[in-house]
Amino acid sequence: MRFLPLLSLLTLTLFASPQEINSFNSSFEQRIVDEHGKVIVYRGELWASKPQNALWSYQKPIQKSVYISGKRLVILEPQIEQATVRSLGDEIDFLEIIKKAKKIDSEHYSATVNGQTYTIIFKYDLLSAIHYTDSYDNHVTIQFLKPVQNSSIPASRFLPTIPSGYDVIKN
Repeated sequence: MRFLPLLSLLTLTLFASPQEINSFNSSFEQRIVDEHGKVIVYRGELWASKPQNALWSYQKPIQKSVYISGKRLVILEPQIEQATVRSLGDEIDFLEIIKKAKKIDSEHYSATVNGQTYTIIFKYDLLSAIHYTDSYDNHVTIQFLKPVQNSSIPASRFLPTIPSGYDVIKN
């Protein structure tokens, strides 16, 4: 659950600014380093599109899918056959963080949303990484490995199917 604060996250678009990203897809590596230097690494794929749709599909070290569609969050955990369904409050929209970013230099941007500061890196005008410190004082880096910006993503991508037999927890 420690990776969720970010949730609250190619048709090459040349010279794209953060404000011009309407959709995003990439494989990613998310590194979380706690105050003791312990490192946890997650790998997966992210799809995001405006307005406030995202799917974080974690593949390693565990499988987990985090669906965000509007103000609804669904987490599917196949290993324990569980689905968690809840309404979103003030969680941050991935593309909204990018949109609010202000340029620091040619590759670095900064955005502060709901008191949380994010450093956002663009390389060759493509979103490359996001760095932040979460509410547990963990240092989080999400590296995007094969970014695709502004390609068409079907709305159905963001609609989870909860398998029968899963325990459903509603918060």
